[in-house]
Amino acid sequence: MTTPVRGFTLVEMMVVLAIIVIITTIALLGQSSFNRSMVLTDTAYTIAFSVREAQALGISSRAFAGTQDAGYGIHFANLSPTSYKLFADTYPIAPGDTQYTAICPGHPNVATSNPEAKPGDCIQTLESEVVRTYSLNNGFRVSGFCGRQSNGVQLCNGAIDALDIVYLRPNTQSVITGVNGGTRTALVDATIRVTSPDGVDERCIYVSRVGQVSVVQKGETECP
Repeated sequence: MTTPVRGFTLVEMMVVLAIIVIITTIALLGQSSFNRSMVLTDTAYTIAFSVREAQALGISSRAFAGTQDAGYGIHFANLSPTSYKLFADTYPIAPGDTQYTAICPGHPNVATSNPEAKPGDCIQTLESEVVRTYSLNNGFRVSGFCGRQSNGVQLCNGAIDALDIVYLRPNTQSVITGVNGGTRTALVDATIRVTSPDGVDERCIYVSRVGQVSVVQKGETECP
């Protein structure tokens, strides 16, 4: 007697197809999340490298538009969350402006003939100072920045609407300044937050006045 060949029933095939669809969906979602995390981390490191570029240019005193001995810095602004600027600090401080001279070393506290004199005011003041503008693509953005004062008080969005990190020869240390309208505040460190398009994931670039530049994960001390 011949045993009849038995195939899959329609119900069994549908169950198998459903399992395949579920597994494929999970794999694709996991891959998408992984890719988003990788791009976010890469974006944060790109910003950190831009800060290091400003440090290298500032220490080397590269001339810009005919101005010698200029500092170089990175400028972030709340109004431009998808871009930031590398700038040469060439705009001079107005004589007698004590707010600026208290924060920005070298000018005009030092005679302009002194080799340590600097031409700038330690913030990005004019568009003519801009060396390069960097853009963040695919929905990634700088969602905010904070800075800590010497007394431990932290200023974030709302308290400051712009952040400037400047390097001046011969120091590897940075001049970190929070700007709110016409008021400037000296900071001892800064944290720049970069967020994924869906707002779920986040990385922080931490910059200290003594020269540290690092990328940290959300939840770490420098990225609470």
